[in-house]
Amino acid sequence: MKKKWDKSVWSLLAILGGASVQAGEAVGVDSLAAALQEGEIGLSFRLRHEQVADDVFARDANASTLRGRLSWNSAPWRGWELAAEVDHVAYLFDGRYNDTRNGKTGFPVVVDPTGTDLNRFSLGWQGEQVSVVAGRQRILLDNQRFVGGVGWRQNEQTYDALRLALQPLTELQIDYTWVEDTRRIFGPERGTPPASLDSDHHLLNIAWRPGEAIGLSGYAYQLDFGREAPGLSSRTLGGYLQGRVALDGLLADELVLDYRLELARQEDAGDNPASYSADFSHLGAGLSWRGWRLGVAREVLGADRDAGVALQTPLATLHAFQGWADKFLSTPTVGLEDRSVGVSGQLAGVTLKATWHHYQADTGDSTFGREWNLQASRQFAGRYTLTLKYADYRADDFSRDTRKFWLVAEAGF
Repeated sequence: MKKKWDKSVWSLLAILGGASVQAGEAVGVDSLAAALQEGEIGLSFRLRHEQVADDVFARDANASTLRGRLSWNSAPWRGWELAAEVDHVAYLFDGRYNDTRNGKTGFPVVVDPTGTDLNRFSLGWQGEQVSVVAGRQRILLDNQRFVGGVGWRQNEQTYDALRLALQPLTELQIDYTWVEDTRRIFGPERGTPPASLDSDHHLLNIAWRPGEAIGLSGYAYQLDFGREAPGLSSRTLGGYLQGRVALDGLLADELVLDYRLELARQEDAGDNPASYSADFSHLGAGLSWRGWRLGVAREVLGADRDAGVALQTPLATLHAFQGWADKFLSTPTVGLEDRSVGVSGQLAGVTLKATWHHYQADTGDSTFGREWNLQASRQFAGRYTLTLKYADYRADDFSRDTRKFWLVAEAGF
């Protein structure tokens, strides 16, 4: 189902460009040559060691990888801006892990394959109330629960897409994206799972935020993976209410309550061989005081018992949800209920986070397991970051006990 960019995409960009020239916008530099010459270059490195002890395997995985990222953004000219970014991921030592490409299936999976990838290459135009971006780009919608970049992995997920954002009012934003290709974390080399998937996705997100205390958002995400992954094609309609409210004088000074209530419904779409419908819900709240936060949440990815299919989120930044051990990257057919309690804050310049999860089936009475997530990170000199991270999943009725440990050093220039 490989498609070419529709001529209307470039026609739209041409119309916007003509409008900007006729208007004589004094935005950025005064010539195209200057825009290219005065662009900004960024260079970053991420050195990471990941160790995985999964009781399914006789041997542990030890993955030491280094990602170098070179990015460039032109200076804006009449609202136009060009962006490009290249990533290179390399093994250190002998790579004793299964990266989905190296054939080392006797080890647990760590999805950090080596290679050089064109991560971004896009042309954008920014007006007062309208912006357009065409090409390979990041798409991070809301909290990335349904559409994100999987930035935790060394080769993140990006999209060949056309994105249009409108802001007719200060508190109202309308965001629409058409995705032609999904560039997944398994790349850049071809293999199984696929490094990319032909797509025909339509992503609509409307947000109204009149103030910090309340914000409303609605979304409609239609995913069509054609014949390559028809079982992932779906249509999801949902929305959420969230905000932050200061409770000063009620209990203690500097006390803030935050909340999020989200509901959605997903159905099959495109060539999906299953006919199903499943619900999604998230209810979370937290109390913050002097830089520390205590939060609780209950998230349910529902299942259609008759169809034997559960709600899936194939474009999400999945590592951020249902625990860092990544045991639920695909929702079990009986659905999933995740109850969590977490605390985070800073101590002596170190950012600390601890979260406990309890997993069980949405339909039936199975208890899947429990998991602890712990993290400590520290930033140095504004450009260096050191992170220690640990996940401990204890299985009941799903999978096997798994422990993961990460040591990450990052630098940005």
